[in-house]
Amino acid sequence: MSFRFLRPDSVSAWHNEEIQTRFSRYRDIIDDKEMARYLIAKTLHCEYDPDDSLQKLVKEFQLKANEFENLLKIEREQLEQREKVEKNFISLAELIAKKYLENCIFCERRCEVNRVEGEKGFCLIPQDSYITSAFLHHGEESVLVPSGTIFFQGCNFACVFCQNFDISQSWKGKREISSIAQQVDPKSLAGLAERLADKGALNINYVGGDPIPNIHTIIGSLQHQTSNITQLWNSNFYLTDEALTLLIHLMDFWLPDFKYGNNDCAEKYSGIERYYDVLTRNLKRIHDEGSGEIIIRHLVMPNHIDCCSKPILDYVVEEIPNSVVNIMGQYRPVYHTNRFEEINRHPTSKEMKEVKNYANKLGILWKPVS
Repeated sequence: MSFRFLRPDSVSAWHNEEIQTRFSRYRDIIDDKEMARYLIAKTLHCEYDPDDSLQKLVKEFQLKANEFENLLKIEREQLEQREKVEKNFISLAELIAKKYLENCIFCERRCEVNRVEGEKGFCLIPQDSYITSAFLHHGEESVLVPSGTIFFQGCNFACVFCQNFDISQSWKGKREISSIAQQVDPKSLAGLAERLADKGALNINYVGGDPIPNIHTIIGSLQHQTSNITQLWNSNFYLTDEALTLLIHLMDFWLPDFKYGNNDCAEKYSGIERYYDVLTRNLKRIHDEGSGEIIIRHLVMPNHIDCCSKPILDYVVEEIPNSVVNIMGQYRPVYHTNRFEEINRHPTSKEMKEVKNYANKLGILWKPVS
């Protein structure tokens, strides 16, 4: 990897031994010593018929998932000798995702609408996917830049403090896709990803809004991508267990938001039920069953240190200790925060210091990426 034109901390972060250890496979993909998971998945033959029942398809996927995990242990030279097959692990995942789309259960709202037939759930995203921008992002976490970010329209949350409200929520009152959004299918999305890779992106970063409503398109795009580049899931992580199962073997790196340390705050400010239960379930899975290469994003909110920040850090150190945490001070009172006096201000320097000191006390790795 060339370090020219990178932020200074993007270079110095890799001098940290813990960063090198925790993100070793990601770094090896950057240095072309390892293969991205999705490239390996294309070589795994799966036996299925498009007309098979959803239950039968899921069973085949579960069987092949174990075989795929064994492939990850094979040396690069052996993997390069494997040929891409037509019916593979990705095509099977895409087919299952499309079946889920007929009774949408991608997120834990479980709207169960038939998006194939034009029905819309809470996110208001139809069967098609829409993006608002795709560019090399130099403002992400140190080890991720330059990041090939692809911003999707729409979100399954209703955060009153959303900083991307223009692409996630504000358009919903009209109940139609924003005029600035561009429709993409798997092939065109893959084309965007390839162009970002050619420009020097270290990863393909699916973000929004939120990428969750677009799982079918994103998985489908992997069939058409060819670059050996890290696939990165950047999300609020309010996925169902079924949806995460389709992604957990294909994504190389995880960038989840961890907003709240309890369910009540999530319901009050984001309109989400069982938030903490769902988030911790999913984070535990990607830590233990997935790549385990994770940066937790925690946005420190004013007056929410004891109820949210500290419980989140406690969970990280107790249950997902290999994670690195970005303690973010970028919260600002925007969108509808004026409805809630307690969060209608910036976090103070005292609050930020308290969170960081608590992370230090717990021995959490946060400085290289915050």
